[in-house]
Amino acid sequence: MKNNLKRLTAIACVLCLVVTMFAACSASPQKKILGVWRDSTGTVGYEFKENNVCNITYADFTIPIINIRYDGTIPGTYTITKRDDGNYYVQIKYTVISSQVVEDYMFTVDGDALTLTNVESGDQKTLLRQAQTQPTVSDSNQTTAPSAS
Repeated sequence: MKNNLKRLTAIACVLCLVVTMFAACSASPQKKILGVWRDSTGTVGYEFKENNVCNITYADFTIPIINIRYDGTIPGTYTITKRDDGNYYVQIKYTVISSQVVEDYMFTVDGDALTLTNVESGDQKTLLRQAQTQPTVSDSNQTTAPSAS
């Protein structure tokens, strides 16, 4: 009887250890969002880096209102929060033609798919992972958004 109790206790301890190890290994949403993401058409992309810096990339994109065609990468920043509803949100900030743009999204990462749901409109877009973010020596090769002339 004592041997069975010891055996059950040992099994319970091992199971707790295994569960703890798996929980520790699963990436947090803050880590899962890191990397390069593109929409299915390849016209819009985001790169999220560990230092809360992001790059927003547009290919053959027309800036609304001023109707200027734009190809390039706009540097920005992002903040991730977990709200009372239990969901994770990302706020992305960048500047276009001297105007600060703020985008608020609820987000989920499922494998290689990042779903961004616009907080204001409810519009959803799904982006596909292109690459994991790798540390870089220099980010000086970025193209910046057009400025007002």
